[in-house]
Amino acid sequence: MNYKCQAISSGVAYGKIGYLTKQTNYHSEADDECNQIDLFDNAIKFVSDDLNEEILDSKQNVNERISEIFQTHKYIINDPILILKTKEYIAHQNLSAQKAYDKAVADVIHQFEQIENEYMLGRIVDIIDATDHVKAALKSIEKERIGIFDEPTILILKQLKPSIIYNIKKSNIVGFIAEHGFYHQHSGIIARTFNVPGMICEKIYDRVQGFTHIELDCDHETYTLYKTGGKRWVTKRYIEYIDLKILTK
Repeated sequence: MNYKCQAISSGVAYGKIGYLTKQTNYHSEADDECNQIDLFDNAIKFVSDDLNEEILDSKQNVNERISEIFQTHKYIINDPILILKTKEYIAHQNLSAQKAYDKAVADVIHQFEQIENEYMLGRIVDIIDATDHVKAALKSIEKERIGIFDEPTILILKQLKPSIIYNIKKSNIVGFIAEHGFYHQHSGIIARTFNVPGMICEKIYDRVQGFTHIELDCDHETYTLYKTGGKRWVTKRYIEYIDLKILTK
């Protein structure tokens, strides 16, 4: 089966279909009986320290442009308006830090959704990505992460989150397809910096069901699905994809 998509980066890749996993790897010394404001402040500090490491790593090992993306994420979680809204919900509506932050973030995202501009809509993903780390620290969600893959893998995503695309370089990921995203958003910049083939395709989660492997052709904005034991073992072309992992222009 062959489908048309929007390319985020160039190149061709072939691999096993893979997905993100979830884990609760943040730890807070505060419990449910502690002061919710303190719990929230601790979560912001914890994630800020985490982002400082990402900022430093990207600056030293990639470039200043990628480092600025994670600096933006740090600004987002330390935004005075978002912090004030959260604390107001805690104080005046007697909400837990988790619920107050969820509500404050939803308010901010709703404001951005009213702006009919692709660039601004792309910033919503940055808000979600950055604030999801705080939500994980508050234990209201599990943090998404890239698992361990034993063969070249094409990652199937719901959204193009910069923190996920950045960590592709540390794993056995040779390409990705996301259901939602834009060419000019920060994740696209990271993918093009790393020369990782990637595309946007609606309903990709539904379309890959029942298949085991996928071929991306970002240069022609198409992908092809395969089942284990199928066409990939027949021609030299597909064996080359496995050996080389990524073929670029």
